Amino acid sequence: MSTTHEFQVGEPVHINGLNIVCNVEKELGSGTQGKVYSLISPDNSPLVLKWYFPSMATNEQYDILESLIQKESPSNRFLWPLALVNTPKKEGFGYVMSMKDSRFKSFSLWLSRKINPSFKALLTACFELVQSFHLLHSKGLCYQDLSLNNIYFDPENGEIRIGDTDNIVINGEDKGNVIGTPKFMAPEIIIGKTLPNTQTDLYSLAIILFYILFLNHPLEGKIESSIKSLDLPSMSKLYGFEPLFIFDPNNDSNYPDPAFHANAIIFWNIYPDFIKRIFVRAFTNGIKDPMHGRVRETEWQITLLSLRDSIYYCKQCGSENFFVPDSSVFEKLTIPVELGGNNSDFKVQNRSSNLEEIQSNSVCWNPQCKTLNTHILNIRIDDRLFVALNHDTKLFLHHIDPDHKYDFSSPVAEVSRHPTDPRVWGLKNLSAYPWKVSKVNGDVIEVNLKQSFSLVPGTQIDFGRSKGIVCY
Repeated sequence: MSTTHEFQVGEPVHINGLNIVCNVEKELGSGTQGKVYSLISPDNSPLVLKWYFPSMATNEQYDILESLIQKESPSNRFLWPLALVNTPKKEGFGYVMSMKDSRFKSFSLWLSRKINPSFKALLTACFELVQSFHLLHSKGLCYQDLSLNNIYFDPENGEIRIGDTDNIVINGEDKGNVIGTPKFMAPEIIIGKTLPNTQTDLYSLAIILFYILFLNHPLEGKIESSIKSLDLPSMSKLYGFEPLFIFDPNNDSNYPDPAFHANAIIFWNIYPDFIKRIFVRAFTNGIKDPMHGRVRETEWQITLLSLRDSIYYCKQCGSENFFVPDSSVFEKLTIPVELGGNNSDFKVQNRSSNLEEIQSNSVCWNPQCKTLNTHILNIRIDDRLFVALNHDTKLFLHHIDPDHKYDFSSPVAEVSRHPTDPRVWGLKNLSAYPWKVSKVNGDVIEVNLKQSFSLVPGTQIDFGRSKGIVCY
């Protein structure tokens, strides 16, 4: 009896590991390793079958899949292998995974500007990506082939899904059929010094973050645009042997070419310095010293969330901007000891009289607007966080409880508008615990569940596990 490695529409697929029989719905696509089919399952749960080409259906790949199926997925963001599939009628083998919802889109749509997600959605996607790889690496696993081709996001809220998880191996193991995707591989892989590992994952991760936020490859500047034929030797030199960051502060020979890399220049001027400094380090020290110079996931998480918390809307055009006070503003905003801070010389009662002095003005980046925004409402929480307050701002346990860092499961507070005067904003308590609020006039009130207090600069809030103050 002849065998084949392809499936026909309607053909049954026996998935012994899940104890079900599905039917092939249609072919979704074909890649370098095999073909992918959508399945019709007995309970209508969305499943996908990946079937390897005979040349890729190696014993080593089978062992990798078997090992991954025995492990739990680090998070639900990974489209993790669920069960192996074998059939005597087909050459090779395959595996089944969950299908991503249709709301998850390729980042290529953003890079080509066919969709227009918000900065908040993009930063949420970046944070979820970094958090997911932190969880993966903490289990001693290495992804090996991280690129924009296997990451998807919901443009509305930034939620992500990570595919092509069948090449994940234990860090340090010389296994798998891949070494990476061109343009996303670490230089040390390109020049043949090492195989994929968690350190090379970190480099690929930094490239993806840069692509998402700046719509440009971090190494593609004037040097790349001057190459007439970007063949393999040229690519090896550009990305491997002589990589140079387009915004290297000590060498501008690869600065973005305005004719080809306008996005990089535009977005570099939009973001605040603290995020740009991280990228400079990722593509200078991170290239020179792969073992110690690369930005870790924990630092990315803190930085990306700080950037997301700094978003405010321009009062004229509504564009998202980033509010970052300078060092002198931070010094004046330092929370005093009696409010949980560390500056015993600064008196709470003097704070309201200095509010005009501590404003940080910002010009809207939108070229059609350029409005100077002043009196940007924000809340300073302990000495840890700084959150711009917008009409749709929500606070989570991450913000008010140091023991629940990165917990965004449900909001504990939200900005609310007065029902008869939308110019008056308040902060509503959505938690089960009362807050103690000290007003500017000295009155102290208790704010319980579903109650609000007015967001007047100088107002102090005791959330229980942290303390904050409302500022301009």
